[in-house]
Amino acid sequence: MSEVNVNSRSAIVSAMILGTVGVLSFIVQPGLVQGFVTELGLSEAQANGLAFSEMIGVALATVVIVVLGRFVNWRLLLTIGLLLSTFGNLVSSLMGTESELNVVRFVTGLGEGVIISLSFTFIGLTTRTDRNLALYLVLLLSYGALGLWVMPSILSDFGISAIFAAWAVISGLALLIVKYVPKSSNDSVKVSPESVQMHWGLIAVAVFGCLVFNTAIGLAWANLFLIGMEIRADEQSIANALLVSQFVAIPGALLAFLLAGKISRWVLMTFGILAAAASIAMLLGKPEYIIFLVAISAFNFIWNLVLPFIISAISDMDMKGRAMSVAIACQLIGIGFGPGIASIILEDRAGFEGVKILTVLLLLSSLVIFAIPVSVHYKVLKELKAKSI
Repeated sequence: MSEVNVNSRSAIVSAMILGTVGVLSFIVQPGLVQGFVTELGLSEAQANGLAFSEMIGVALATVVIVVLGRFVNWRLLLTIGLLLSTFGNLVSSLMGTESELNVVRFVTGLGEGVIISLSFTFIGLTTRTDRNLALYLVLLLSYGALGLWVMPSILSDFGISAIFAAWAVISGLALLIVKYVPKSSNDSVKVSPESVQMHWGLIAVAVFGCLVFNTAIGLAWANLFLIGMEIRADEQSIANALLVSQFVAIPGALLAFLLAGKISRWVLMTFGILAAAASIAMLLGKPEYIIFLVAISAFNFIWNLVLPFIISAISDMDMKGRAMSVAIACQLIGIGFGPGIASIILEDRAGFEGVKILTVLLLLSSLVIFAIPVSVHYKVLKELKAKSI
């Protein structure tokens, strides 16, 4: 199979499955971070630092893919990524100290970064990026909901090693579907009706906005379990709240699928980012458990609603698909920086209030940054459509 139609069902489904394999640990990161605390006896700052090591590997790999992806067969890169992820998770199941896991989770992150970056790129090359990204989010959120629900029981009954071993098996099995994805961008020509080749300066601003937005997401997401434990010191209650938030997020992604092409992206982005900031602001102070449940559910619903529009907006600024790879790199760098920044805040004893406040500020800043490139893209697209009439 030398060429693949990126818009074929097999290619799209394979990209979605591979993308979910790439985020096996991240999408359940709140539970995993809590597991580092309860199972390995780490402090909250150390647990965030361990998550940060993995996400640094993810971010570094995505930067490498931006460069190598132009010259190296994508299937080869994906195979290497899956092998690294399999190896890293397998070895992680045998390790028990923070220093050992820091190194191994970094290596695992390198593999995950390759998988995630290429999977997003595959979806970004399809003609209906908004909708395909939304469907992809539905799949990974369904896994995330199930994972967060069963994680406390698995940790209690089998330990954290069992989770890493399961992820190793899943990553290894994913090698079977590598043949269904493209070998390079030459297998596709972007023909989205919203695509316009923008100046790289404007694309860079949009990508920076993506970095800031996802830093906020990573900062909040990695600590939701720990924030919840300050409100109610019952692991299963907090796991249940996160489970509900994950299930609520699925309609958010489905709504993105339904709204794609029907409502202005900028309107959806503005509403979504402001609402996400408001959701985190609800957690300031020491709210009741029901407020925590509502806030994290709203947060998950909203950022999964708005993310497909942010990514596709950047994708449609570049006809050759290169901006998508850079955006995904910055997305994962941002998500990776989140736990690292949290670790610094917690070490400085600013506590989770500092985490919440910074998250809100970063979300609001991202909206300001997005305003310029998105508005210019809309103006140029409108002018081109007027000329074609």
